[in-house]
Amino acid sequence: MRRNKSSGLGRLISDGERLSLIRRCWQQHAKRLPLESIVQAIDAAKSRLEWKPSECAEIEAALQSYGEVLQAEGSVDFADLMLQAVRDIQSKTMPPLSIRWLLVDEAQDMDAVQMEWVKTHADHGIEITLVGDDDQSLYSFRHAMGYEGLRHISEYLSSAVMSLPINYRCPENVLQHANRLIAHNADRAPKNVEAFRKSPGVIDVIRLSDRWSEADLIASRIQAESEKAQWAILARTNNIIDKVEVAFADRDIPYHRMGGKSVWNKTVGSTLLGLLRSVGDGSWTGVANALYFTGMAPRLVNELSRIQGITCHERLDQIIAEYDHSTSPKSDETLLISLHDGMHDWVDQDKRERQALVIHAVTAWLADRTTEENGTLLRRLEGILCRLNGSLSVRLMKAASRSKAVGKGAAIMTLHAAKGLEFSNVWILGAEEGNLPHSDSTPEEERRLFYVGMTRSKNRLIVSSAAKEGSASRYITESELKPCQN
Repeated sequence: MRRNKSSGLGRLISDGERLSLIRRCWQQHAKRLPLESIVQAIDAAKSRLEWKPSECAEIEAALQSYGEVLQAEGSVDFADLMLQAVRDIQSKTMPPLSIRWLLVDEAQDMDAVQMEWVKTHADHGIEITLVGDDDQSLYSFRHAMGYEGLRHISEYLSSAVMSLPINYRCPENVLQHANRLIAHNADRAPKNVEAFRKSPGVIDVIRLSDRWSEADLIASRIQAESEKAQWAILARTNNIIDKVEVAFADRDIPYHRMGGKSVWNKTVGSTLLGLLRSVGDGSWTGVANALYFTGMAPRLVNELSRIQGITCHERLDQIIAEYDHSTSPKSDETLLISLHDGMHDWVDQDKRERQALVIHAVTAWLADRTTEENGTLLRRLEGILCRLNGSLSVRLMKAASRSKAVGKGAAIMTLHAAKGLEFSNVWILGAEEGNLPHSDSTPEEERRLFYVGMTRSKNRLIVSSAAKEGSASRYITESELKPCQN
């Protein structure tokens, strides 16, 4: 944008603004479809140089509307910058970068537009060096071109290929197992990576009954270790990581989450904290979110939020007094009366400094009105809050801030977030069929993801799974991992 001010691209919108705009187009044209399908369609469209209409009329309408609204509002998203840069350089309305050499790292993750940008600079005589590993291509959902892309641009550039065959991070046995795993992918660059370190690491494979048992074992094992031991806990999804975070907080083990929201900032945790906050300060939002969480229709929740009252208690009094029995379901009336009576009791107990009793009662009220899985999580969170000291507001602040101390304690993250990092000790949990490999991805990409997780380890690798979640991952067999290897 700075180099080509004449293009009149417009203002670059933030990720949050972009999502809001997409949501507007989705609501107008494709509301019966998942919002994520519209996000994916826009990402796919902007990862290509040529526009390819969607076969679904609703998605195509949302795509067209997104582009039109962006233009009407004088804005662009980040993908527009790359697209326009390629077009302007190719049409000679903007010069390429004034450089002699260009180094492209993580080249396996380029999409078609990014690759064309590199090729366009090569066409202007700039010398290109690409650094990439097709075995670590994890972003096909972002339209990364992976091995095919690396092969294409290498042929286009008539480049010389230099292999870096030495791994300086992993113990020899960990790398050997990782190599056996990734060898099951057929479409990959030929390579023979060897470990510089010949001393073996510690490897273990553990099978447990359920996910909570898995999370609790991880926490107890790490609690027994030296405080100086560096650990990374990796899983396929953030939902699995939530249980590990709870198990760590339950035992007061230092940790930090990387690349994902804390359990306290997600639906269940934030609803519990929000309702407790309303008990303490009389605010309304926590009550409204609790009503929605326990089954009240969002339209009715929003209507109730418009009723005036200085505190949530006054609003609830007013709502009960004005409630229209003829037009609303009996279940909503029962829910409102239950929450109204509960709030009065909880506030009274809080004034008597019986915070643990308040936390227990609020948790029970929510748990009785949600799924069994959510109820289990709520009760685990209740235990954490009850063991903290101080007023409700102090406890809520302590709980919400636990995961933010980056660099302290064990690192908890998804396998995707671990790419490019290394740790003395790595624990991969959730290694079951349907989860790793995940049903939403291809076996080849999931295999690369497992490979990346394994090769983060500098000393010790533990892989665990839960019988209740499914059979053990095929990748454990393919990599020939076995319990208690030294």
